[in-house]
Amino acid sequence: MASAKSAAANSRLSLIIVIAVVAVVAASVVAVMVFGAQTAADTAVVHASDGSVRELPLDQTGTFSVTTEKGTNEIEVKDGQVRVVEADCPNHDCVEQGWISRAGQQIVCLPHELWIEIVPAEGSDAQDAATFDTVGS
Repeated sequence: MASAKSAAANSRLSLIIVIAVVAVVAASVVAVMVFGAQTAADTAVVHASDGSVRELPLDQTGTFSVTTEKGTNEIEVKDGQVRVVEADCPNHDCVEQGWISRAGQQIVCLPHELWIEIVPAEGSDAQDAATFDTVGS
């Protein structure tokens, strides 16, 4: 009888530990989503397949073309956000990802090996956005 009570107590203790771990993980995810969304961001960093890295200030408006041997992506910056407007990749997932504006968010174009990330405002060493070929404004 004593071992049955001991097994039941161990089972309850295990359940409590699992519930506590799940609660801590869930609270961490919520905290990252809430506080990460409030992180100030002022720059989109574009990484292209040719190894070039370009920084775009989010306070400027324009459409820029990034062309490498893999293909072309048209990138738009407007109202503190960035998106891929058009791409000649086969699936257009990068276009479908839409606008991003918060630190840590990314847009990825796998066929072109291009990705765009939003970086926090502090400590950014922005390049001049004029390094892109302006397509429109």
